[in-house]
Amino acid sequence: MKKKLLLLTPPLLQTNTPYPATMHLAGFLKSRGFEVFQRDLSIKVARDVLLKYGDETTDELLEFLSGPAPLEAKREASEAIDSLAIWIRDNIDPDFGFSRYAEHLCRAVTDFGELERRVKRRGVMDAPLERHLKAAMDEARPDVVGVTCPFPGTLVAAFKIARYVKRKYPGVRLLLGGGYVSTELRDMTDERPRKYFDEFLLDEGYAAMARLLGGRCRDEDVPPFVRPSYEGIDWGEYFDVVETDNFVTSLWSAGKWVKLVMARGCYWHRCAFCDVKLPYIGCFRMPKASEIADCLEEFFPSPVISGVHFVDEAMPPALVSALCDEILRRGIDVEWWGNVRFDAAFTPALAKKMAKAGCIAVTGGLECANDRLLALMKKGITLASAEKVLRAFRAAKIFVHAYLMYDFPTETKAEQRGAERYVRSLARKGLIQSCYWHRFALTVHSPIAREPEKFGIIIKPLESNFARNELEYVRKNRPRIAQA
Repeated sequence: MKKKLLLLTPPLLQTNTPYPATMHLAGFLKSRGFEVFQRDLSIKVARDVLLKYGDETTDELLEFLSGPAPLEAKREASEAIDSLAIWIRDNIDPDFGFSRYAEHLCRAVTDFGELERRVKRRGVMDAPLERHLKAAMDEARPDVVGVTCPFPGTLVAAFKIARYVKRKYPGVRLLLGGGYVSTELRDMTDERPRKYFDEFLLDEGYAAMARLLGGRCRDEDVPPFVRPSYEGIDWGEYFDVVETDNFVTSLWSAGKWVKLVMARGCYWHRCAFCDVKLPYIGCFRMPKASEIADCLEEFFPSPVISGVHFVDEAMPPALVSALCDEILRRGIDVEWWGNVRFDAAFTPALAKKMAKAGCIAVTGGLECANDRLLALMKKGITLASAEKVLRAFRAAKIFVHAYLMYDFPTETKAEQRGAERYVRSLARKGLIQSCYWHRFALTVHSPIAREPEKFGIIIKPLESNFARNELEYVRKNRPRIAQA
């Protein structure tokens, strides 16, 4: 007999739009006949904490930030809400953060005992979390509860959810999945976490969850495009936090975006710094553009939803082109943005068609912005080829955010300074409108970790029976330890 499932998103995540994991799982499982409920506990807890510690204006501010006012008009209200969150952190609960909780602990937690102590300690989110969790459990009456844990900042809350359900609803089976589990907990040997969760699901989890619910499902039964279900999600709860006047940067924290996965896996899957051997990245499957367009017609036009954010891996140029054709042929009125590789296939003609079909921005990696290092990491682009793509996007009036990386193995200080000058020149030319520099993080599932000698590093042993992902290393030509 098929079991009833409740999917939960734990606090704390972005407040402007729902995180998409449970929506995609719900959409797939419902298509196979399962009874599925979902609740976003993150936004509910965030609102309740702010309202508890705010003043009489807080409710009005949240309603204003939930509405359609222009971004520039929301700056002052956003600053007030952000100041309140900082006050809560400094005076009430040092682990509280707007889109994360105890993230500093969970980034590299090798000892589950340290995490468990934090799970048992009560903080500002416990009372509202338990209240909303009880309401969801009593309404759904599930046989199985699935919790997504996409980032370190949701780990404590995920285990708090499990602890509460185990105490109050014995007999309910608990599952934990998501990006954090798939990357950090693949090698977990500690048995203590299994007192909280009965199963830990790796990678996408579609087929595995269907089987755990009593159905028959092979991995190949999962379609290349999964249409999400937003049933159980209240778009009116979400509110913007506008931290900058930069339109591109604000896309992550403002706007109510339907998040879709254009294609499963990465069509390039060769970058040396990426976890390309993990199944959910390395197994590329591309759907028909018509399937994505059918989904867009379900949501748009909408008086509430801002548009679509295509998430996870880079959008394949051929599929982008075909989807644009579908959007234009059907006359779908939608704005959208997503991640790309600065692939030469994004020609001026394709960029122009993307803009006509509603594309407002793209994000993509220039990484170390140095040709030697781009070749070493097998990025598959050069600065010259990438700049041609950037010029195509500029001509089409599509905004660009660039992801950048520093302290990559073998990178010299001269190369780093050269990269900074080059990126500034791109900004002066109007070829990028926003960028962010990330310090290189060596992960256990990357090609670099498997062949460190090719990158001039020595990896330090990591002893952990719980989380294991980021690795410490020593450069052979630089006597210091680098850690992300």
